[in-house]
Amino acid sequence: VEDNHRGYPRFSALIASHDHFYLYRRFSDLRTRILLLKQDRLSYLESQLRNTDNQETKPLRLGSCRADDCSKRSLILSQIDEALTDYDNMITRNHLILGFETARPQAVTSLRNWVAGTRCIARAEVAYLQYPRDLFSIAPTNKTIITWLEAIIEKSLICLRRLFGMHRCFRLSRDPKVHIMSKESVTQTAQILITPFIVTLLLAPVIIYNYLDSLTTRLVTIVTATSIFITVLLGSTKAKSTELVVASTTYTTVLIIFITSSNVYIHQQGSY
Repeated sequence: VEDNHRGYPRFSALIASHDHFYLYRRFSDLRTRILLLKQDRLSYLESQLRNTDNQETKPLRLGSCRADDCSKRSLILSQIDEALTDYDNMITRNHLILGFETARPQAVTSLRNWVAGTRCIARAEVAYLQYPRDLFSIAPTNKTIITWLEAIIEKSLICLRRLFGMHRCFRLSRDPKVHIMSKESVTQTAQILITPFIVTLLLAPVIIYNYLDSLTTRLVTIVTATSIFITVLLGSTKAKSTELVVASTTYTTVLIIFITSSNVYIHQQGSY
């Protein structure tokens, strides 16, 4: 980042260094106000058209668009068409903007601290950072267990850098006060750390089951394991309801088949 000139070149490089820094304002109040004005414009034109129809003295004009030679009505309809097009475009644009996720508070704070520390951007031009509730991120930010784990890893690496001077994970900036980690490295570390947890989640019910003799206790084990499995899926993915049902059903089926096969094998060994 520091290889770029002070000002917007360096600020742009900082934002481009991490997806979480792609933060911009929605201007929600302005969008709402403009949309209300466009809506009112359509309401006014609608009333104008209704009044024109009510004042019509020749029923044939209302019964046939080809025979309708009323210039006033044609003008109003043309204005309605333009206003509807403008209104629909605004609705579509707002729907798109509102679909983006709200900016992470940590990312907003990081940009604020950098701007305050470097003072290389005009204060008025970074005032948008003072509206955290109106900021959104154009980069996808899935709020899952992996995301939570990545945040912990980033904080841990920052602490290690301060204590032991670890700089390998912070190659994007030479400034000791700027902590920008490679997203790929953090994601890979999170995946490595979560792998033992997943293995334990899958195998623990089978291991526990082999030490249980009561049928009721075994059934409780299966139900508990399936519940934990679904909870983890809800927290670690954005799967749909149908996908969750399929995944949990498959998991439960595999458990039952494995356990049933184990029981058959044990009984066969006992018969010998």
